[in-house]
Amino acid sequence: MFELSESQIDRIAQKTALILFRKLKDKENDPIPETCTLTEAAKILHVSKDHMRRIKDRFPHVKAGDSKQGRILFVRSALLEAYAK
Repeated sequence: MFELSESQIDRIAQKTALILFRKLKDKENDPIPETCTLTEAAKILHVSKDHMRRIKDRFPHVKAGDSKQGRILFVRSALLEAYAK
């Protein structure tokens, strides 16, 4: 069996904490993507709102709100990229 001294455990814990801190800090600096509503998304892709609801899973989106029928917000850059294809 392999045993570590208390000082070795402390160094591992400090290094782990530093790595996690750096990763969390990097995530904070990530820009938040610009979003648009389902209506705006449908206009960007030149489709109806009903059709946009049917194809929503093809595009990055989030549901905003606590209700069952919350608003759907799409990542605008992904829609523009899809339209350009």
